[in-house]
Amino acid sequence: MNTQVSSVAHSIFNNKGAFALLLGSGVAGNAGIPAAREIATDLIRQIAVLENAKCEPNPEEWFFERFGEKPGYASLLEPLANTETERHNLLRRYFEPSEAELEQGLKKPTNAHQIIARLVSKGYVRVILTTSLDRLMENALRCIGIEPVVISGPSHIVNSLPIVHARVTVIKINGDYIDSSFLNIKSEADKYEERLSELLRYVSDNFGLITCGWSAESDSVLKEALETSNKFRFSNYFTYSDKLGNELEELAYIRRGKAVSITNADSFFKELQEKVEALENARPANLSRSQIAIVELKKHIVQVDQIISLHDLVRGEIDRLNDSFNALPVTGIPSKEEIKERVNYYFQQSNTLSALFVNGVYWGREQHHSIWLNSLACFTSEKEREGEGGVWHDLETLPGLIFLYSIGLASILKKDYKLLSRMFSMTSHVRYGEAPILDHVHVAKVLDYDTLREALGNRQLVPMSELLYSELKPLFSSFLPHSKDYENLFDRFEYLLALSHTKIMGKGRIPVGRFGYRVKQHGVKHPFEQIASELGNHTEGNSLFSPSLFVDITDLKHTEKKFKEYFDKLSGYYF
Repeated sequence: MNTQVSSVAHSIFNNKGAFALLLGSGVAGNAGIPAAREIATDLIRQIAVLENAKCEPNPEEWFFERFGEKPGYASLLEPLANTETERHNLLRRYFEPSEAELEQGLKKPTNAHQIIARLVSKGYVRVILTTSLDRLMENALRCIGIEPVVISGPSHIVNSLPIVHARVTVIKINGDYIDSSFLNIKSEADKYEERLSELLRYVSDNFGLITCGWSAESDSVLKEALETSNKFRFSNYFTYSDKLGNELEELAYIRRGKAVSITNADSFFKELQEKVEALENARPANLSRSQIAIVELKKHIVQVDQIISLHDLVRGEIDRLNDSFNALPVTGIPSKEEIKERVNYYFQQSNTLSALFVNGVYWGREQHHSIWLNSLACFTSEKEREGEGGVWHDLETLPGLIFLYSIGLASILKKDYKLLSRMFSMTSHVRYGEAPILDHVHVAKVLDYDTLREALGNRQLVPMSELLYSELKPLFSSFLPHSKDYENLFDRFEYLLALSHTKIMGKGRIPVGRFGYRVKQHGVKHPFEQIASELGNHTEGNSLFSPSLFVDITDLKHTEKKFKEYFDKLSGYYF
């Protein structure tokens, strides 16, 4: 998931009709349409053939030396075609598909064009600037019954319906291949005709801007035209693939915009459309990032061929969290107020990914297990830091604990014991090698109880367990009808967690959850009775057994007996 695209989607959704698109030749690249400079170069080669000359390796340089002027469409077309009709016929082969190209699906609107047309139909986009000479954008609009106002030359500006009254206006900055009298390339002029310059100023002053397929390289005239605006009522987004060029980076800075990394135009507009639709399908419009992410997850998880999109959605949230957490200070001795603030920050920031895990596990299938477990592994190993650690270092495992509980609780709710078994059998990378995840990430190790009690200002027997219980509870409200059901779920997970820790570690302090004091003080039954019954009555329960955890039900009962011996010796303050 590209979180930057989420920002673009939010802006478009909440400011309907306030954004203009600037489309460069990169949008039509997948359609097999050549860029303006590629057409110019090909025309120069044709002229060189007629001149019986060699223009390589630099056709533009050869043209300048031969004719004493920079190549522009007027000078290129004149030697090759005498009339307007001939010029049109000469150019059309670059833009109109042959029979072979039709069979290959070339020179027709791309997925990006079609998605943009749908955004226009819903009123999200009202202005489209394009540097391309083709008619793919107009054709995509007409295919869904929208007739755009098209401006492909300065004289059109005066006679066209004003932008504020048009459903959509397509401004063809370099002209149109059919009307070759207006064709223009950047090497031909130092600035635009004044009427076009004024129109571009109006758009850049009054609309937000989203660019795609346009790098601003070798396009100084358009770049300078966009730089003249000093009004930024709406956001500006400048997409790029591969590498952000200096020109686009500079323009983003001048227009107070954001550079957005994308794979290509089709994938960018596809993701943008999905996010906008997620917002539409989950009104009201003031949805949280978590709610939007869940809508996307549910759409991807039900389709087998959407597993890559599902992975990218989760991975995008992981990357966002890592950037956020890696920026946190980890030096010095924190005060109790700072500890409390950091704990709250971890829970707050982790909420979206926790929600993805809970919903993903519940609605997903075994084929999705690797997504959840690989994602968990991103947060359950020690970070490579200098120094001896301390409180800040200990707290860095809290997100891993939050996600371990999120996946574990959802696994039991789903009765997906195979996922639970695989998770409990994982290992973590620590400073001196590897350790079982249950030894490295548990409620007593993230932060010692006394420090956490003092920071939170309470005297709870198991403060971290209580915190996890309360913070994760809202994520299960749509699955469990009563709070008592959630409490039972939490008990069963923490009990299985304690048994798994007993089995894997064999000895030492075993983390006992909030069920511990309720069993001792309030006579609550050990959750094992319900667990054993469930394992015996449901075939999916057998998936808990594996060579790396519990071999069989006998092994589980033996481990439970061993844990009870440990548990019965506990008294008072420690669980």
